[in-house]
Amino acid sequence: MNLAPLTNLAMLIIAGLVFHTMHWLRNGRFLWSKRKIILQVVLIAELWMLISDPIGGHMRAWIFSRDKVLGIWLFQVMPIEDFLGIAVVSSATACAILVFGYSPRKWI
Repeated sequence: MNLAPLTNLAMLIIAGLVFHTMHWLRNGRFLWSKRKIILQVVLIAELWMLISDPIGGHMRAWIFSRDKVLGIWLFQVMPIEDFLGIAVVSSATACAILVFGYSPRKWI
């Protein structure tokens, strides 16, 4: 059994949980008040991913190894892990920018 797809997905989930937990444990009330901004950032990032990733994939700007992904593809060139990854990264980044730049504490 090839565990590479599950390993990559597990690393994505663990990293997402670690970064979000760090931000939300200390600044949960502030981040909850900014949840609309966080959601907008994630949606814009996903929209950009849906527009740009298929173009790059069809042009062979990058190639995903089929034995290292789950096998669920969007537009035949974008694995679902890529789509989930941009959601985790954009959400964690939005939380970090809000916490470090705009929260009353400006630190974790």
